[in-house]
Amino acid sequence: GKTFIAKKLASMLKHYFMELKPSDVASIYVHGTQEKIGSTFREAEENAPAIIFFDELDAFIPNRGEGISHSYSSEVNEFLVQLNECSKRNILVIGATNYLNRVDAAVRRPGRFDKKIYVGPPDLDARIEAMKNYMKGRPADKIDYYAILASRELYSYADLELIVNEAARMALKQRAPISARHFNAAFEEIPPSISSEMIREMSKD
Repeated sequence: GKTFIAKKLASMLKHYFMELKPSDVASIYVHGTQEKIGSTFREAEENAPAIIFFDELDAFIPNRGEGISHSYSSEVNEFLVQLNECSKRNILVIGATNYLNRVDAAVRRPGRFDKKIYVGPPDLDARIEAMKNYMKGRPADKIDYYAILASRELYSYADLELIVNEAARMALKQRAPISARHFNAAFEEIPPSISSEMIREMSKD
């Protein structure tokens, strides 16, 4: 959902779009990650106006007060340097995280990440539509999605996709179409990746 929103924003604004995950800038070499971060911002500036979307921001900019290594601290410093005056370079930076308290506090000062937007888990209607979409092309009995999903408030889109895949695996093993009992069994095995504590932390400000 987060990547979809960022891509749609870039499309609406007609901006060059770059998406990065932590694995995209990982390096086995000393200062290799710093160089990759710098080259990302240079590419964005060369193609400005641009949007850079950092998924799992807490992995890119971990809190330096929690005993991270010197190399990590240097990478955070490089990130902060690149964030400075992005607006003057026509670069909009978007970061997504489920753990805001793990992101270095310096990132949230004015001129870097100025605005925080809370995006909650999908509501019931969204969960139903997502489940139907993930079920397309799969053999299934008639399923009451409302009954299955009404009490599953904390499941994300990724969680629901995993549930569908697990229910399909169970049905295949039994050589049967996917049914409500397969979904209920999958939900019993797979807890939501979102907790009430996470929601309270993310939405309190």
